[in-house]
Amino acid sequence: MIIRYEGCRRERRGFTLIELLVVIAIIAILSAILFPVFSRSREKARQTTCQSNLKQIGQGLLMYAQDYDEWFPPAYNSFGTAGQSRYWADFLAPYVGVKGKYDKNASPCYANTIFDCSSLESQLIVPTDYLYFRVLWAYWSGGTNEWAQYNDMTRIMKPSEVGVVADSEGSEWGNPTSNAGIGVLGEKVSSQRLRNRHSEGLNILYCDGHVKWQRASIGDNLANIFDESKHR
Repeated sequence: MIIRYEGCRRERRGFTLIELLVVIAIIAILSAILFPVFSRSREKARQTTCQSNLKQIGQGLLMYAQDYDEWFPPAYNSFGTAGQSRYWADFLAPYVGVKGKYDKNASPCYANTIFDCSSLESQLIVPTDYLYFRVLWAYWSGGTNEWAQYNDMTRIMKPSEVGVVADSEGSEWGNPTSNAGIGVLGEKVSSQRLRNRHSEGLNILYCDGHVKWQRASIGDNLANIFDESKHR
């Protein structure tokens, strides 16, 4: 007797259209949930890097002030040379390790240094991504030291309350009375030089060297933060 054995065949079956649609829907839902989380985490890291930049700038300002009779550097020197002694960042460059890194064709000109905020990709050519304020605007009196007198540290009564550098775009320096508004990225408006590029807010360096995040909306005016006369 011949016994014939036939092995069981396993039938192969692919996904049905409904199953594929369910999988796609689940992936879409997870993406919608996770992508904003990843985006916020990435921006939070950039915000932290920006704060580190400003802290180093603050250290440079304080070291400069020690060398120059408690004066912060001038905001702008029309007789100077860009990259050496024209802008406030040029004066700080030797103190913060970026001397010789000025590139007039880069955006900002001190690209890939502490003067470059990773959250800003602007095509506007300026020395830095931060605005430096003449916090003692009311004390201008002309003469040989007219530029330096704007930021004479001995006249700042409460340095921990007065902002001096903050997130900006398209301008290297300003004064609280006319340049402290929050503007739109990519739009250059004289009265709105600050930018809230970090989670609807901006990082601010204060005259004593500490850095703080400040919530702000487009159109807000932060003049009081940078005006020394409001903090006495």
